[in-house]
Amino acid sequence: MEDAVADAKPLFLLPKDDVATDVISPAMKASEDVAIMMGFFSSASFAEIAPGLATFLQRSTRPLRLIISPYLSAEDREAFQNGLRDAEALGEGAVMRLIPEADELSAHTLSCLAWLISSGRLQVKIALMRDALFHPKVWLFHDDHKIAALHGSANMTGKGLRKNREQLSLARSWRSEEALQTCNDLAQEFEVLWTGGDDDCVTVDLSKAIADKVLREFKGSKEPDEEDFNRLWRTAHNLSEEPIDISSLLAGEEARGFSIPDWLKYREGAYAHQGEAIDKWEAQGNRGILEMCTGSGKTLTALVGAKLLFDRVGPLLIVVSAPYNVLVRQWCNEIRLFGLRAINMSEAGGAASRSRELAAARRRLRKSVSDSEAVVVSNDTLCTKEFQEEIAKFPGPKLLIADECHNLGAANFISNPPAFFDYRLGLSATPVRQYDDEGTDELFAFFGEPTSGDTCFQYTLEQAIGVCLTPYDYHVTFVELNSDEMAQWREISDKIAQLSWKIQAGEKDPYLDSLFLKRRRVLETAASKIDALESLLAEIGPRNLRYSLIYATDKDPDQLQAVNDLLNSEGVFFHQLTSEETGNPKKSKQILDGFQEGKLQVLTAKRVLDEGVNVPQIMSAYILASTTVKRQWVQRRGRLLRTCKAIGKESAVIHDLVALPPEVELRNLVDKDAKKIVNSELDRVWEFARLSQNAAQTGGPFEAVERMRALVGG
Repeated sequence: MEDAVADAKPLFLLPKDDVATDVISPAMKASEDVAIMMGFFSSASFAEIAPGLATFLQRSTRPLRLIISPYLSAEDREAFQNGLRDAEALGEGAVMRLIPEADELSAHTLSCLAWLISSGRLQVKIALMRDALFHPKVWLFHDDHKIAALHGSANMTGKGLRKNREQLSLARSWRSEEALQTCNDLAQEFEVLWTGGDDDCVTVDLSKAIADKVLREFKGSKEPDEEDFNRLWRTAHNLSEEPIDISSLLAGEEARGFSIPDWLKYREGAYAHQGEAIDKWEAQGNRGILEMCTGSGKTLTALVGAKLLFDRVGPLLIVVSAPYNVLVRQWCNEIRLFGLRAINMSEAGGAASRSRELAAARRRLRKSVSDSEAVVVSNDTLCTKEFQEEIAKFPGPKLLIADECHNLGAANFISNPPAFFDYRLGLSATPVRQYDDEGTDELFAFFGEPTSGDTCFQYTLEQAIGVCLTPYDYHVTFVELNSDEMAQWREISDKIAQLSWKIQAGEKDPYLDSLFLKRRRVLETAASKIDALESLLAEIGPRNLRYSLIYATDKDPDQLQAVNDLLNSEGVFFHQLTSEETGNPKKSKQILDGFQEGKLQVLTAKRVLDEGVNVPQIMSAYILASTTVKRQWVQRRGRLLRTCKAIGKESAVIHDLVALPPEVELRNLVDKDAKKIVNSELDRVWEFARLSQNAAQTGGPFEAVERMRALVGG
């Protein structure tokens, strides 16, 4: 007993302190006798203490004794006070009313309770007082001559132990004379009540009628074993109030511990590449980067890999990092499919709250309350010294899964990488960092890739289309800069020309870089894109729009507003989805639900959908935000090609609106850097066209690109 609660605090403030993990479960595991008296009780509380209860029942031959006081109506209490009803009848009626309420967690909870009652391992007495309430909240743990007593305000209910704001004090008889006195007084009080020696409080045995009802309705086909009790705990701790984007899958999921969902076929069919990816990662010592195109199932592949690693090495800490909070929430939902409750560090509060969450997870692993813990964190938090120090304290093997791992090639990560992770898995469609060889080298070295730029597994968009991604048609519309925009273009180009010697000398110049960005922005924010979009929508008919996405630039908020104004004027049902909306989980869930259910015809977005956010229903996309960053346009295309059986999606359509200088300007373009930016845009269009179904059709994208290249002379 002393060792079991040696590190426990003397005072627990619920819900931030995990009293079930820190005291109740370990104390039960070390006890020969457990006695509890409670003002209020629900069977959901057994889920909170299930791991400790399972060990106690195996270790001790004594029953768990429980005195509870059920709720009495005013009429019942008056009848009891006036002697019109006896205690046994009142207790029976009250407990009978409690049973259906207790079924909220699951019938499995009551099935375990039924076996405990049937076998005599759980003995229950009902406490009734004529003109007062029975209100103690006491847990007594006996081992030889030592007693640990937990007492305070928390009832033996699921909310009392995990959600309500309560306090409980821990007295240990071996610590001091005062603690010994407290433990002895509480133990004596329990025995007096149990034996019916208190004149003011009547205790009656749980009647045979009630016991029979519980047994008849809830007793299962087999006696519960330790895994059954552990399953209760996992069920309770997988109940979450987080927004769920994958509710159709989660609705049928049963908390079962870390396991691969039955429906996930990762070695056969359209997703057989996932099994191959895992094999390659394992062959490299469970370190490496999976270079898999967007939509090919990187998340599920990583979690299957984590489960197979867990099967081999035993208790495991899994840390998942993601660049944005919306992806952190999405990972938490996906992890639930594998029977685990993920700790969302982005919603845990400040540094002190995060520290408490991680300390509780450490204790669960150390005390074998759980055998696997999952923590999901933003990249910013992953890179902090405080978080890394907390994770380093965890016992046993640790796995890092880095989503969109190319982001970790930045200085704040590679300057102080968390070397304590035994196993490392990077995920990215584009792991090579554009224009950053040093960051790429450091990133690949951290994840254990022998050669920079070479990943342990590749699965390209070309391989995926027609297998796990839908085919697509691609339509490009070239639009011209207007006179004002062309004047800006020329002005910026003249300034760049004056500094061209710096380019030739390879000299870095922040001002020159800013000029390049400004000229790029002129193309990306061209007003004629809105006019072209209006024409395209008129061809389709606004009423015929469905499951559509419009990508606007993140460099000018006016463009997104112009798109929204256009849709409003056409009477289109739409909603924007930007960082403002995704920062509010409830709001973003409502928006995505509305789109997925067909209530919203269109989503308008900026950069927020570039990395990881999963909206497979998108059937058509209008891209106004052209970009030369390969990673962004690779991700955008993959995002649009996800399959969706729910709406019968068999293919997708991409409309690309590309702004260039007028044709007369293109014919006379002599500025090498201006030519370079135009040709880079045409390169992107060619890449989009290359894998499309209509690439070589008459009037198709190949033809359009070749005509523009002929003008530029590139």
